[in-house]
Amino acid sequence: MNFRKVREGLKYHLVDTTALLTASNPIYSGTETLITRMSDGISINARLIASGIAYLGVGFVFARGRDLSKKLFKINDRTKELVQYSHDIAFTATMNLVFAPLIYLASGETDIKKITIGTGAVMAFSAITGGPMGYAVDVFRDLTGLKKCERKSYPSLIKKQRSSVKKGLAALLVGTSIATMAGIYALTPNRNETPNYEQPIAIEQIIENNGEGF
Repeated sequence: MNFRKVREGLKYHLVDTTALLTASNPIYSGTETLITRMSDGISINARLIASGIAYLGVGFVFARGRDLSKKLFKINDRTKELVQYSHDIAFTATMNLVFAPLIYLASGETDIKKITIGTGAVMAFSAITGGPMGYAVDVFRDLTGLKKCERKSYPSLIKKQRSSVKKGLAALLVGTSIATMAGIYALTPNRNETPNYEQPIAIEQIIENNGEGF
């Protein structure tokens, strides 16, 4: 076994998966709570499960599948940005079609309608997430020193920074993603916690009825 290749593959897996989750989780959490009307709890479970299975191997499959697809269609960093974004949108939509229903089922959602809407929503949102997710993979590889990003849209000012600065930027992007998700959940009501207004009324009626009996 070539341990050097294994270690290199593990580095790519961790970096690529972190990049994918950093770009996608805030958008998906907003989609789930604001459009699909899932509860915060279900959405958080979905994001945790998605993150878990991504680090367990799905992130690797996504990133390497994207690499192979780009190679198949002869797409590289110097290809027009519109072509690269279009490819990443189509590839992300296909991956969401396969994995989104499984994630929602594992998260505890049993309503087929909600699962269908949720899957359709994240597929539709691939038009928004697909490009950033692919771009994030290319950028994070550069920021962590794995592979230079030669995309024209990647600022030359960042390309020229030293390694420590780039790694700091990568950490900042991850922190911003997490903070954005926290803000979304803070602004959306937890629909599993519906106030029960009937119980106090029933108690008041019992007190009134007992008062009449004295």
